[in-house]
Amino acid sequence: MKTLLIHNLETATAEKIALELNGEIEYKKSHFRIHTKKSFDMKSYRLLCDFDLNIFDNNFDYQNIRLMVSDMDSTLITVETIDEVAKEVGLTGEISSITERAMQGDLDFTESFVKRVSLLEGISSSSLESVYSKKVKLSPGAKNLINHFKSNQVKTVMVSGGLNFFAKKLQAELEIEKYRANNVEIIYGLMTGNVLGKVIDAKEKALYIKELCEEFKLKNDQVVAIGDGANDIKMLARAGLGIAFNAKPIVQRQAQASINTHDLKLILYFLGINRDDLQELNELVGKSVTQSWPKKEK
Repeated sequence: MKTLLIHNLETATAEKIALELNGEIEYKKSHFRIHTKKSFDMKSYRLLCDFDLNIFDNNFDYQNIRLMVSDMDSTLITVETIDEVAKEVGLTGEISSITERAMQGDLDFTESFVKRVSLLEGISSSSLESVYSKKVKLSPGAKNLINHFKSNQVKTVMVSGGLNFFAKKLQAELEIEKYRANNVEIIYGLMTGNVLGKVIDAKEKALYIKELCEEFKLKNDQVVAIGDGANDIKMLARAGLGIAFNAKPIVQRQAQASINTHDLKLILYFLGINRDDLQELNELVGKSVTQSWPKKEK
């Protein structure tokens, strides 16, 4: 038995697909689920539809999730922070081009990061502060996502191929438990253009999940990972459930699930949380409460 998730609220569309698949349709408040024994070509359906389709792994128990690991740039926040720094000081063209090619998987991430940081030599820490206060915006649903996981005793972690300067501030803003990002050298308030330590590339992101699982004594299938760029592919593959969020084509082709929306709340709907559950959580935020996952349906 397979379960197809249709992220579209048009009943006629869902019923048509259910008929084609000889499946049983389940009506949710945020999407439809079609349970079918019939084999089908997921790639063909995705090409025909202008909305998200995903296979829900019936063997994956979302009630057993104990760790969420998310990328930062263009995932928890709406921008690529290093590109915003470049805009702040008039270096947009070359740096943005390098970022895009790296996220598409066309450039080695480590080399691209070292190059971009070298171009930022002389940038002041006050410019970084300005970017964070003026340009960095949370993705819609980011707080909902973090709050819901935390209320269910799920560890929340961020891992970024971006600058530690921004990751540290975002960790505090979202009250994320742990994070890892790239350190760059700043002397007398100015960036020197040098990277300190290992670059957090695709390999390092995946290794961080391994390290976290060992620290918290978890298995990979207790982990949900979320990302958008080519440097997230290995991390998504290591997790029990890897979700490509508004991701580059190369990521969507390889991730277990793909969601093309600017609202992170859809990830919670994908995991079985409905809008009423989310509204109740929003009303309880700030209070000492435990909000349970919905029971897995038989």
